[in-house]
Amino acid sequence: MTTAARHRTGGLRRVWAIPLTLAALTAGGLAAALLGSDAGRVFAWCALATPVAVALRFAFARRG
Repeated sequence: MTTAARHRTGGLRRVWAIPLTLAALTAGGLAAALLGSDAGRVFAWCALATPVAVALRFAFARRG
């Protein structure tokens, strides 16, 4: 593998790490909301609130 190819692979991994983590957290939260009991519902609330909190953080972040 050349240096350029290794750099591109690392770049893709870096770019997609957070979105894939948020997607997995959301899917787990939805499953917990459907299948869980009290502890599952608490996890579901936290898991589903995390992507919203991340989006709000970047929506209102200062640019500059």
